Amino acid sequence: MELNRHICTQLIEKAKSFSQITMDDDYIVRDNKPDVVRVIYSKGNVLVEDVKAGNQGLWITGKLHFSVLYQSDDENHRLESVNGEVPFQEKIVMDEVEDGDDVTVDMEIEDLSVGIINSRKLAIRAVINVMARNLEEEDLGFVCGIFEPGYEQKEMEVSMLCLVENAKNQLRMQKELLLPNARSNIGQLTFYQVDFRNEEIILQDDTALVKMDAQVWVLYRSESTGEYECYETTVPLSGEIDVNTLRGDEIFWAKIVPLEVEVEPRGDYDGENRMLGFDMIFSVEIQIYREENCQVLQDAYALDKELLMERESVPISQLLMKNVSKIRLMEQEQLEVNQQKILQICGSSGNVTIDRVQKRENGIQVEGVLNVHILYNTAEDAMPYAHTSSHIPFEQFVEVDGFSESSHYWMSSSIEQLQVNLLDNSEYEVKALIQISILALNHDYISNIVDIEEEPLDMGALEKQPGMIGYVRREGEDLWDVAKKYHATTDNMIEIGNKVLVVKQVR
Repeated sequence: MELNRHICTQLIEKAKSFSQITMDDDYIVRDNKPDVVRVIYSKGNVLVEDVKAGNQGLWITGKLHFSVLYQSDDENHRLESVNGEVPFQEKIVMDEVEDGDDVTVDMEIEDLSVGIINSRKLAIRAVINVMARNLEEEDLGFVCGIFEPGYEQKEMEVSMLCLVENAKNQLRMQKELLLPNARSNIGQLTFYQVDFRNEEIILQDDTALVKMDAQVWVLYRSESTGEYECYETTVPLSGEIDVNTLRGDEIFWAKIVPLEVEVEPRGDYDGENRMLGFDMIFSVEIQIYREENCQVLQDAYALDKELLMERESVPISQLLMKNVSKIRLMEQEQLEVNQQKILQICGSSGNVTIDRVQKRENGIQVEGVLNVHILYNTAEDAMPYAHTSSHIPFEQFVEVDGFSESSHYWMSSSIEQLQVNLLDNSEYEVKALIQISILALNHDYISNIVDIEEEPLDMGALEKQPGMIGYVRREGEDLWDVAKKYHATTDNMIEIGNKVLVVKQVR
């Protein structure tokens, strides 16, 4: 017997785990750098280098990269920066993980603090959130029907979301930016901050077009005066990655993570340092799905043989919603009493931390914090630059019709817009637009026919059945069910309301 099968690839989540790791290390300032008097600002990112699964746990190897802007001890209160890294190897407990499993790990810095041990040594402290998912691709074959004639078949239409690509790529973007005429030439680039916003992916033909904006601020010493200058701007970026051939009706989920971001001064066409060069590497994970309607064989019988069905319960995914929920925030923040007053804002940056996600009936409750960091000029000659931060909580209920505890979702958060306005020398206003992107899937199980075996018909039992019978259908019972029960076909049945006259057939 030849069976018609429809193959649908599913991405099954076997297990997931959330944990935190704490890092505590000392950093020795290099000899070519001046002594540290005061730490002004610090930033960092985590790079995962290797993930090994086995024995109900994960070994994660990576590095914490950090940069520190500080005030030195020279008579001009010169600003300097240092860059370093803290290597780590951590074991995360994760049930149901076996050797060789492909586990996706996301790491996010929840807190980073840099303290001064002495003028040549810094204390690096960090708390990092770790989310691990054990995902497995599984090709499921759904029997759609029997090719040969002579079989009575009952089918049902099933809508399912099939995975057509699950890929992880690295995308490199390069850009050059010319300083405005009003800006001085760059003598020394002291510090920079780059945030990425308005991320967008467009599927076209056999590529995925990645677009985003880089929100950049730089602090540098003027080549002519030696004074520090700040420059803040937005740089549009775009790049492409290869994907499978597309039809145009795909649904996708993507995650873009910056791995390396470098900014350096470059010479313009006249050889003057008026150009900023950007070299960036991103990790791009993309899952592309396609909604497919499949006729799945529910049952079958024959008039001249017995059919024995081997069945199994298999999972299917169905799309509930893909949507972006936006949250507007506007808060007025006050400096603490012991902080230096603001003369001018040099640059601002921000990130979103999701603290809690709860599954609710018909939706998802999201709670998080918008973290805003500001570098600013002060009116004090002894401390010309300072840093302050704000942590603004938010919550949002994202409505998803049909969502339940058994549903599955992918979620990401980002800042679409961030603006910091100075109100007076001790107060500022934060305006932000946060977006929560969600792909919600319903997980269900259906009874799938794996194989069908044939056996000779029990003629003795068949002969005991009457040649004609009147039958009253029960609620939910269709003609096909009645025909199978009494060894007939629907063509040889007479139906009057819920009453059926069945004529037995033998081949």
